[in-house]
Amino acid sequence: MPHSELGRPTGASPVKPTLVNLTQEARSLGVTRLSDFLERSGRDIADLYRGNTSWTAVLRRADLAPGPAAPEEQELLKRMHVFLHADDTERAGAYRRLVADDAPLYGSLPERDRTLARMLFFNLWDKAGGFPSYEAGFDALRQQSAVRSEIGQILAHLTQNGPLRPATPLTGPHGHIPLSIHHAYNRSEILAALGVARLGGQLPGYFAQGVLWDAQNRTDTLLITLNKSERDFSPTVRYKDYPLSRTRFHWESQNSTASTSPTGQRYQQHAERGSHVLLFLRADKDTPTGKAQPWTLLGPATYERHTGSKPMAITWHLHHPLTDELWTSLPTTG
Repeated sequence: MPHSELGRPTGASPVKPTLVNLTQEARSLGVTRLSDFLERSGRDIADLYRGNTSWTAVLRRADLAPGPAAPEEQELLKRMHVFLHADDTERAGAYRRLVADDAPLYGSLPERDRTLARMLFFNLWDKAGGFPSYEAGFDALRQQSAVRSEIGQILAHLTQNGPLRPATPLTGPHGHIPLSIHHAYNRSEILAALGVARLGGQLPGYFAQGVLWDAQNRTDTLLITLNKSERDFSPTVRYKDYPLSRTRFHWESQNSTASTSPTGQRYQQHAERGSHVLLFLRADKDTPTGKAQPWTLLGPATYERHTGSKPMAITWHLHHPLTDELWTSLPTTG
């Protein structure tokens, strides 16, 4: 049976992806590019981002890094896993431009690109990083050559080998928001894209709710986790949420929301009042590697009916039918 350069039979499952094992593999292969390592080791990119591991951390431990570590590099490397779910070409392209050596200045960007830049900013510093301005944050990022290189390499790998596909952008009253239907986003990206996350105001690292009234966009944003484990969700917030069909979704409001309350009335009358509803969905709170699972944007929805109060059991009509992939992967009840 043929063997790889690491001494394993070709096609055999790689050994456990600990930092020690990954370091030994990188040192044995002598490669410094992420894509080369993944190709020659047979590793999945997720193997490099379990715990606080990263490609740069592996290179430094293997004495293969091109230069000394910049201040704060170690903390930023702990955030590299947040780029693995990037699955639309607009976001990946914007992030790659912003981490390039010749990245444009934040102040020179058009408004949509500034929003994408804030999504990147809060991906790296979800509690603001102590920066007084976005410009200061991106100035600091320019000094982090290894971090910028790793982000660029992750996105390049996803572009060539991953799930990147053209965006299906939001339209109408949400057309200015750089989020795409049936693509994945974490809390930092969602709040930054909506304009809710901002320096001097709401920071993603301190936001833990599943519902948000976004007054600026006149939008109720619902962040839905289907599988609510006893470990992560108390009985009082273990709401019953599930798709009824490809275009209808059953969702339970917070226990404090009465059908006659201002929030309950807004849910029911949003179309008449000129407000909107956006649904985001994820199956579980965490990924198999222990990282927070991102949400998939289902898009805008319209109120159909409800039963009960505190909580309200609402049926939403989805403007964009669930894809085959989503529909077959989600549990359904009803």
